[in-house]
Amino acid sequence: MEARVHRVLIWTGPLMVVIWFATFIFVMGFFPPSAPSASAEEIQRLYADDPTLIRIGLVIVMAASALLVPWAAAISGQLKRIEGARILAATQLVSCGLLSLEFITPIGVWMAAAFRYDDRPPAVTQALHDVGWILFVTVIWSLWMQMWCIVAAIFIDRRPEPVLPRWLGYLTAWAAILITPAGLVLFFKDGPFAWNGIVGIYIPLAAFAIWMGCISYEVHRALSVQIVEGTEPG
Repeated sequence: MEARVHRVLIWTGPLMVVIWFATFIFVMGFFPPSAPSASAEEIQRLYADDPTLIRIGLVIVMAASALLVPWAAAISGQLKRIEGARILAATQLVSCGLLSLEFITPIGVWMAAAFRYDDRPPAVTQALHDVGWILFVTVIWSLWMQMWCIVAAIFIDRRPEPVLPRWLGYLTAWAAILITPAGLVLFFKDGPFAWNGIVGIYIPLAAFAIWMGCISYEVHRALSVQIVEGTEPG
C-alpha cells in the first residue's frame, strides 16, 4: 500500500513545475522575467497592469512550492533501499525541504511588492521586485546539495539491478553543473548571465525540469516493480 502512495507522491514535483510555469506565464505575467536593468517606473507598471491576478498567482505558486516536500519524500524511499545511502536519503529530503522554504521566501517578497505598489515610490517596489528575483534565482544551493546526494547514492549502488539506473546519476550530475550559473546572477544586470539571460535562468530551468521529469519517471518505474513484487519502499 505504501508503495502506491509513494507512486502518487513522486508526481507532485512535476505538478509543481507545471503549476509554476502556467501561473508565471498566463496569470502573473512574470515570465519571461523583467530585465534587471528595467526602470522603477517599468516595474511599477508591471504590478499595476493587473494587480489582482498577480496576487492570486503569487498565492498559487507559494502553495505549489510545498509540493516539493512529498516529492522528495518519495525519492528518499527509494534511496533508503540502497545499502549505505540512508544518510544521503535523509540529507536530500532535508535539502529539498529547505528548497521549498527558499522558494516561498522570494514569493513572499513579491507579495509585499504587490500589496502596496500604488502607495509607495516606484523605487521601493523596484527594490522589492529585485530582491524577489535575486532570491528566487540564486537559491540553488539546497537543490545542488540534493542533486549530489542523489548522485552519490546512485553510484554506490553496486547491485546487478540497481534501484535507480546509472544514467540517471550522470544526468543528475550534469543538471547540478548546469544550474550552478544561476547562483551568480547577482553580479550581472544584463547579458546571458543576468537573471533573465539564457545562462542565468533558461538553461538552469531547462536542466531542472528535465531532471525532475526523468527522476520522477524512474522512481515511478521502481515503485511499479515493488508493487508487482509486493515489497515496500525503504
